[in-house]
Amino acid sequence: MSEQKKISVGAALLAFGIGGAFAGACMVGLAYLMARHGLSQAAAWPMASAAVCAGSLLSGWLAAFFQRSRGLVCGAIQGAMFVLLLTGFGLYAGFAPAEMQLVRFALVFLFGCLGGIFGMLRTERRHH
Repeated sequence: MSEQKKISVGAALLAFGIGGAFAGACMVGLAYLMARHGLSQAAAWPMASAAVCAGSLLSGWLAAFFQRSRGLVCGAIQGAMFVLLLTGFGLYAGFAPAEMQLVRFALVFLFGCLGGIFGMLRTERRHH
């Protein structure tokens, strides 16, 4: 039985930072798109959710890629970190978690897990 490597905190934080920066860049691009095409405020919620899900996916992928093992665990950690960040921002702004917010949390967590799985699959393919 092979020994599992411990999850590197530094690599997890680096992946989270890169994923967060990517999510921020996506939000800037989507805000520009909204302003350029005159989209309504109703478009902001799905666009922001898509940007955060993309950041969670990327950070899960990077964490698993850096770790080279335990892709689902790495992705779940990244997804949970994004959910905690969203929860903190929401509480700071005075929003109570509503049903749609909980759906958003679930999607962000799911995309982090998927990113970890895809990152692990990419790593396995490179070893063969």
